[in-house]
Amino acid sequence: MKNKFLILTLKAFFASFIILSCDKNNDDHNQNLYEETVVVANKNSSSISFLNANTNAVTNTLKIANSEPMYLVFVPSKDKLYVGDRKNKQVHIINPSTQKLESSINVGNGVFHMWADGLGKQLWVNNDIDNTISVIDLNTNSVSKTINVDMKPHDVFLTKDGTKAYISVFNSDQQMPDKVYLYSTSNYEKLKEVNVGKDPHLFHLSNNNRLIVPCQSGEIYNINGENLQIISQKSYPGAHGLYPSPNLENIFVTNIMGGQMYSIKTNDLVQNYDPISTSKPLPHNLVLNKDGNKIFATHSGSNSTTVSVYKINQNKLVYEQDITVENNPFGLTYYIRNK
Repeated sequence: MKNKFLILTLKAFFASFIILSCDKNNDDHNQNLYEETVVVANKNSSSISFLNANTNAVTNTLKIANSEPMYLVFVPSKDKLYVGDRKNKQVHIINPSTQKLESSINVGNGVFHMWADGLGKQLWVNNDIDNTISVIDLNTNSVSKTINVDMKPHDVFLTKDGTKAYISVFNSDQQMPDKVYLYSTSNYEKLKEVNVGKDPHLFHLSNNNRLIVPCQSGEIYNINGENLQIISQKSYPGAHGLYPSPNLENIFVTNIMGGQMYSIKTNDLVQNYDPISTSKPLPHNLVLNKDGNKIFATHSGSNSTTVSVYKINQNKLVYEQDITVENNPFGLTYYIRNK
């Protein structure tokens, strides 16, 4: 009986060992097949930094001579990285395989926020000096439409299905609210608008057609994405950059002036936990990885060189480490792609 029990125990042990070995081999195999990368625009250094999203190591720095990189967008269907260059009024196209510049597109003056739709058809670029939006056709890599805006355009977000675009605009009168505009991406007509707080940023949630709008004046809005009716709003000091969890049930928002980061439920804008203090001041823009267990934040400023990293455990943020990049890390993006 003892021998039989020993044999069964040994069989269970070897079976567990084989499973663990297979899991490890699968993990190694997957890491060999895919790359997970965070790319950071270093505004004052004319460069972009490529980070390994698993190891947090800087793997490459691409210099774009005499440029002022602001924000970046990765378009999976094109397998291209697009970088907005404010100084040269261009959008640069980077090949992620070679991590080299392939070509550039001339746009408007004052390149700032930009975003592509989920189908990879259009890239909208806000130009806040000439108050226009450059619509780039991603099939031809050319500007198909220039939209004149009656106020200074700032942030932009296109829906996953590619039918709508949201633009936040600044009111030059500091006593008056800023606004969010809703545009059609087919005829470029402005369909709706709504008043919000000052310095608004945007993220559209495709699962429930809600628009989340944090405002640096101290509010976060939950807005109906169809008619721009405000569903709810709550007070969050310094609310600025934002990014949601993969299931879109939670959102993470920087308190740019207060040096904090919020973890918030998207349905009712209630905090999951007290805000965490960031490792450095001026936390600006955020991205999450595909698994939703790690967040990267740029810390902007003329003397800053930091991207901070945080683990996410049940929507609670835990500081992991700082990564040193080049001067004034500004926008950033994350992608996972075949090697």
